[in-house]
Amino acid sequence: MELDKECRSCLFNSQIKKVERKKPDKSKLEKFKRDVRELCETAPSDCCAPVLMREIDRLHRSIFGCRIDYSREKSLFNKLLLDMEPEIYSRAANSSDPLEEALKFASASNYIDFARLSDLNEKSIETVFAAAERANINKITLKNFKNKLKNAKTLCYLHDNCGEIVLDKILIKVIKKIYPKISVISVVRGKPIINDATRKDAEEVNLGEVSEIVDNGSGVAGTYLKEVSEEVKRLLKESSAVISKGLGNLETLYGEGFGIFYAFTCKCEHIAKRFGLSMWSTAFIEERN
Repeated sequence: MELDKECRSCLFNSQIKKVERKKPDKSKLEKFKRDVRELCETAPSDCCAPVLMREIDRLHRSIFGCRIDYSREKSLFNKLLLDMEPEIYSRAANSSDPLEEALKFASASNYIDFARLSDLNEKSIETVFAAAERANINKITLKNFKNKLKNAKTLCYLHDNCGEIVLDKILIKVIKKIYPKISVISVVRGKPIINDATRKDAEEVNLGEVSEIVDNGSGVAGTYLKEVSEEVKRLLKESSAVISKGLGNLETLYGEGFGIFYAFTCKCEHIAKRFGLSMWSTAFIEERN
């Protein structure tokens, strides 16, 4: 997807706020601001937001000698959601439509995104629960997803952020309970970027209990086809069904010709306009190949 004015402004503001809270050396901070502003203003429109985020991270490393550190936030949200996993799974499993209920929570949990929201804290979990309560999963898309799963042998699940990966785990558990013949492959980032989930994070939340974990070989906050491994490209082509979480995966994959179900929280105006969604609503859409 093309990089619009809102994307550039959003990335600039969220990353500057994050760095400012660390109270770094003023001269280095000013240089970082100048360089990030120039990067955001001059990046070509075909440079999608996840790739630009990677370049901002590189700038941070060149100026401050380290990447923008989200390790504390990642561990915090993983732990918070792990503590709530039994309760949420029970709620989904005992609902009138377990798959729909699990999808509501998985989609709503995409709110946990430090690229878009730099000031998330423990209370943000309340926002996730409120969003899940009012979530409205598209009935036609849900029906199509169920029909796809009925005959599916493999499900490729493209994960996004930490914390929400626990809700992804719950959704996978629900899917495997209903469709026990499905083999699930979980794809995470190959290198740390923002608060995106890596293999280390997947292992921290015991994702391997419900799926096979594969890292995509890339440090872009999405599934950037120019850089991901051949294994991931094969999974996208050959899996019986593919579910993609988050805006980073959407922005790097939509329009590339794959049949994918996208689950996310609508956090950007251009995404809202593109798909006719309300800001901060949960979404579940299908792109057919």
